[in-house]
Amino acid sequence: MARYLITSADERSWKFDRPVLFLGEWCRLYDRKHIWSEMDAVVAKPYGLEPGKKAQDIAYVLKIAEQILQELTEALNTFHQTRHDKRYWNIVLGHWLHRYVSVAFNRFHTLDQAIKNHAVTGTTIFEAKDYSLATTDTLSFNRACNDDQWNHVFYSRLIAYRGDVVSNSAVTPLLGVKGFKDEAKHPTGQRTWYQQLVGLAVHKVAPKLSRNTDAFIITSALPIKEEIKLQLALWQVPQLWRGPSFERFSPESGARANLMLDFGPYEGFERYIRWQLPEIIPTCYLEGYKSLLKTLERLLWPKKPKFIYTSNNFATDEIFKAWVGEKVEQGIPYFVGQHGNNYGTDLYKGNSNWPERSSADNFFTWGWTNGDSRNIPAFVFTTAGRNPQKEAPEAGGLLLVEACTVNRVYAWDNYFEFGVYQEDQFRFVAALPQAIQKKLMVRLYHGYRNLPWFDDQRWKDRSPHTRIDSGQVNIREATEQSRLVVHSYDSTGILETLSLNIPTMCFWQGGLTHLLTEAKPYYELLRNAGILADSPEHAAELVALYWENVSEWWQSKKVQEARKAFCMQYARTEKHPVSTMKCLLTKACKDVLEKTR
Repeated sequence: MARYLITSADERSWKFDRPVLFLGEWCRLYDRKHIWSEMDAVVAKPYGLEPGKKAQDIAYVLKIAEQILQELTEALNTFHQTRHDKRYWNIVLGHWLHRYVSVAFNRFHTLDQAIKNHAVTGTTIFEAKDYSLATTDTLSFNRACNDDQWNHVFYSRLIAYRGDVVSNSAVTPLLGVKGFKDEAKHPTGQRTWYQQLVGLAVHKVAPKLSRNTDAFIITSALPIKEEIKLQLALWQVPQLWRGPSFERFSPESGARANLMLDFGPYEGFERYIRWQLPEIIPTCYLEGYKSLLKTLERLLWPKKPKFIYTSNNFATDEIFKAWVGEKVEQGIPYFVGQHGNNYGTDLYKGNSNWPERSSADNFFTWGWTNGDSRNIPAFVFTTAGRNPQKEAPEAGGLLLVEACTVNRVYAWDNYFEFGVYQEDQFRFVAALPQAIQKKLMVRLYHGYRNLPWFDDQRWKDRSPHTRIDSGQVNIREATEQSRLVVHSYDSTGILETLSLNIPTMCFWQGGLTHLLTEAKPYYELLRNAGILADSPEHAAELVALYWENVSEWWQSKKVQEARKAFCMQYARTEKHPVSTMKCLLTKACKDVLEKTR
């Protein structure tokens, strides 16, 4: 049957008087179910979720990103009249580039698959001649990927590029709109006079006591107390650095015409992505780049730091990245630490081509090396200084730790994938005995309110008697007070609770298909010990089996041997984290400097 194509949740582009094709589940927001459920509609098949296909696409996207980085290095040096090498530009915009290639790949092939599988009669395109897909920076790009208007324009430009779908123009909705407006807010709450005084001391006074040769450590992933102790061990005044804001610039189409990638020799997606890139690259790398560099001149950060270390700022902190780019060209050692799960294990995040690994001199892991000498095994930074739990509280309840849907920045349809995940959660709860259901607390991911999934409402509708923690309770307290913690995705929390010897169980869709070959044997250990379940129902069965004697099961030889073997590889603990980290960083710094002599 012929159908009218709908590409976003913006209902101003919908048709209600004919059969329609929703391009994806993201068009059908949960709180609008009373509208779309009455329509003559089908949803296009999600793109890229087959295990073999996903792995193939991940490898392809990473390869294309690497190719374009080389081309972009030359193009940006020409545009800005600079002579930076590829490593510099990888540090500055490598994360945005990887995200952009993934997003463009997903949108390109999602539309292509839908058009091939359905008879599309047309689609509505908002007139948006003033609308630019360029965002301010990497963070706003990530958020734009969830925005209905931004995605509508993205698909509109792609449809126009293809030229094989009839478009009906709607003049009003985006006329005069310049682009995506990032309105995300981060509540800070009211601060006491004491907190304000401490903030003043930390961010205004302490920087004046730093030396130009001090090691620069920012968001290390260590608890603040341990980070301060580390800096003291390095014989420097502790700093909690933060970067200033920078001036925002609007995209200028005339200037962007001077940023050219040669797309002539290419076809299909590889031609399209090079053709589109000059329009979509964030303004901080083009129009605002010179202003960004001037901001660096006003920083109070060390001029010649002994080394630079971070576990987080490499992704979206534009000031930090530009500063690091300059410093590494001056020969300053640059180190990055693992800040969460999937590094060293996952097909996607475990790839060594990710900028935080490929651009750093060394990458400090939570235990693994995967045969790469640049990977330095350390320990779980986030739990440093905490003692392992001796015994689970038998009076405690069952805690189910939830994920939240993330920005649509992947090569596959992660929005549809999350819908499957959500159903797994309901299946798990339904399979639990009634007595254990009464002991259950479902903890929602704290950031769910900023994303269009309506997690709390879905739980209320499907499982009204289940107790919900909306993320307000401290996760450390919640886990320590529970008899058993269940993680429903391959999460950082699993590494943390296993390392702390907190009774843990986990399950997720897809089994071990998302893992690197070298990681699978260690996850098999968890499976054989009853820690990792094969399905929601299997997880519920294991919970019921061990519920009355959780400590006995958890302290059994089989479980503890599996836990220790897994943690030795992916979630190590360290009795003396500060002295160990000081030694690792000092030796790495010495090794880097010796290589450059």
